[in-house]
Amino acid sequence: MIERRAKHRANTTQSGCAAFPKAAAEVPCAVLNFSSQGACVAFAPGTAVPRFFDLRISRDPKLQAVRVVWQRANMVGVTFLAPKADVPDVIHG
Repeated sequence: MIERRAKHRANTTQSGCAAFPKAAAEVPCAVLNFSSQGACVAFAPGTAVPRFFDLRISRDPKLQAVRVVWQRANMVGVTFLAPKADVPDVIHG
């Protein structure tokens, strides 16, 4: 598989929430990996994921605007529309 990412993503399993436009509540998700530029996010099967949404990782109080780059079944790869400044290039854990 060809690696196309500009930054290495560290594997993790953190809870998250997605705020979809026009949704009444945030949708729970799992963040499988992330870097300062993007993330891989898994949703419950059957979740209709819009092209743009806001993502909250773990207990971070800030929502991060994202754009879906790819989607396979219940997983999506997203890019942050503004880089996450508080995420190191490599996350150890």
